[in-house]
Amino acid sequence: MGSAYNFVCSDCDYTAEVSGGADGGFMIRTETMVCRACREVVDVVVGTNAPEMVSADGMNRCPGCEGDDLAPWTESRPCPRCRGTMSADPAAPTIHWD
Repeated sequence: MGSAYNFVCSDCDYTAEVSGGADGGFMIRTETMVCRACREVVDVVVGTNAPEMVSADGMNRCPGCEGDDLAPWTESRPCPRCRGTMSADPAAPTIHWD
């Protein structure tokens, strides 16, 4: 089961509800990335256990703008807007998904 957390930038208050790294549920695997086109932190579908459920066109794409200019969100968790540090409470997931 996957989980998402509310990450907040300490400098500019930008927020993103994402897993914060590699994650997966019953049907898909995701990775948290930065979309350079829309300057958002997003969870991107990077794999599937059910190919009939996820088209190849939907993989490795930003769920917001559908672009592919993505970069891994590093462990330092920089804000895509101001480069400040984003953090979340790892004990308080906002959602669980499968």
